[in-house]
Amino acid sequence: MPQTNLTPGKTFAAGLVAGFFVLCTVGFFIMLGVYLTGDKDSSVKARENGNTVVTAGDYPEQFSQCLDSGKYSSTVQSDLQLGASFGVQGTPATFINGYLVSGALPFANVAQVIDAVLAGEEPEFDFLRDPETGEINKVELSELPNVEWVGDENASVTIVEFSDFECPYCERFVPTVHQILDTYGDQIRFTFRHFPLSFHANAQKAAEAFECAKEQGKAMEMHDKLFGLTGAGTLSIDNFKKSAGELGLN
Repeated sequence: MPQTNLTPGKTFAAGLVAGFFVLCTVGFFIMLGVYLTGDKDSSVKARENGNTVVTAGDYPEQFSQCLDSGKYSSTVQSDLQLGASFGVQGTPATFINGYLVSGALPFANVAQVIDAVLAGEEPEFDFLRDPETGEINKVELSELPNVEWVGDENASVTIVEFSDFECPYCERFVPTVHQILDTYGDQIRFTFRHFPLSFHANAQKAAEAFECAKEQGKAMEMHDKLFGLTGAGTLSIDNFKKSAGELGLN
């Protein structure tokens, strides 16, 4: 058998080179596995249609902790009880100075009620009448807890919407809400309240996600994100957190 004449120094160097190539090979196959399986724990941000896609490693910590802890669970349930005390039975239910506008009515109908109230008149439109009693329902709106107004908080017209993020009718009402806010501006004050229906599995946590975003000053931005998920049929806690990341929340 031929003899090798490697010195101890050469033997050590050869070992280092061999070890380096072994590590490179292992690293290559690990990265290949991550790429092929789309590892959800990767903190790498992908690009899709020019937009940043937030992965699990990028979920905003403060928002995620808020959502996972159930910090605003009781807040959402308090809204539910408040709505029930006003006679809310389904969503969306919108009160304009106490007058109940039930369902996802088009902007033209809602504007009629707002215009009448602004003019100091009693709105007596047929679409406001209860289908069973024929009466127009009006309630005295109590002081609202944890309220954040859109518009002028001192406006003479108060609009309170009770809604459910998993409700398809509520999702259809979103364009009407935006048109109201754009059209009337500081002539009104608007607040969004929660009424998660028991048969909607994602409604409670979606409402909590709204409140966690509200904590960071992005309530209506999250409102739009959540209803976008509703329209796409992709409501989930992971997607709530991804949405928070896309909004730049902490």
